Formats: sequence, structure tokens, C-alpha cells
Amino acid sequence: MTLAEWHSTLFQFIGIVLSFLALVASIIAVILTYKNLSEMKKQLCEQQKQYFDQNRGNLIFYVQKSITGITHDLIIKNFGNSPAKLLSLKITPDLDWKKAGQSNIDDFNISKLNNIFLAPQQHIGTIFDFSNFNETELDVEICYSTCGQTFTEQYKVDLNYLHKVLSLEPQIQDELS
Repeated sequence: MTLAEWHSTLFQFIGIVLSFLALVASIIAVILTYKNLSEMKKQLCEQQKQYFDQNRGNLIFYVQKSITGITHDLIIKNFGNSPAKLLSLKITPDLDWKKAGQSNIDDFNISKLNNIFLAPQQHIGTIFDFSNFNETELDVEICYSTCGQTFTEQYKVDLNYLHKVLSLEPQIQDELS
């Protein structure tokens, strides 16, 4: 083997090694790029979910003392930033006026409401007299649709706090005439 042939073989070997190293570096770059894109996709999905949660409708049922202090207001309010449609409201035990000592009132049962459209911050309500009502806790299941999705939420409302609260809303004490 002559010196020229030996140099040629050495350069070919060095070229093969460099090509192999470039291939390995390219494969590593592809893997890192894929991981980076996967992480970016995950973050984008989380941001989309957060955006949806911040801007969707959010219907909540709650009870508060009425202004008169004799009855209580039963309210369904959309606390969200998008419209929502009330599909159903189930309250256990049923808020039947007969259980409250009134047998002639049947039209004001809030759990009979359905297919009610509520704009953001809009609410609907009725009244109920809990003075002769024996139950201390309500199981609430509210089903509503907003932004093309349906939500069903379940929670409990403790009625014991109603007798311990004077007012739930801020009031302006000094009004200008």
C-alpha cells in the first residue's frame, strides 16, 4: 500500500466516522425536537382548558335569607362568563311547600324549572319557608349546558347556617337623597 493509498483510506475512514457522528447528532436533535413539541402541545391543551374554564357558564344553586327575613330565597345564578342553559335541578329532599306547612302553594318549586337560559351574572329565584322544614341539609344536582358541553355538578347545601347569618349581601347604609 502506497502512501497515497493509505492517506485516501484514512480520509475515507474519517469521512465515515464524521458521517456516523452527524447521523447520531441528527437523531438526537429529532428526539429532542419531538419531546419539545410534545411538551408544547401539552401546555397548549392546558391553556385551552384554563381558558375554557375561565370563560364557560357556571350555574350554582344557593339559599339566602330574603329581605323580609321570614322566607328564604332559592337562587340559581350563572357565575360564569358565557351563557348557560339550565337543563335540570334535583334537590333532595324535595322542597315541597307541604313539608313547610303550606299545602296551597305548589307553583314555586324551583326544582321544576328546566330549559332556562341564563346570561352571565343573571339569576332566577323563588322563595321557600324553612321554618317548619325538618331537614338540615339539601343534596343538589344541577345539570346545565354551556359552550357546547354539558355539566352535572353535585354538592350539599347546609341549612343550619341560615339561622346564624344576619345578612349575606353588603348594604349601603347612608344613601344620598
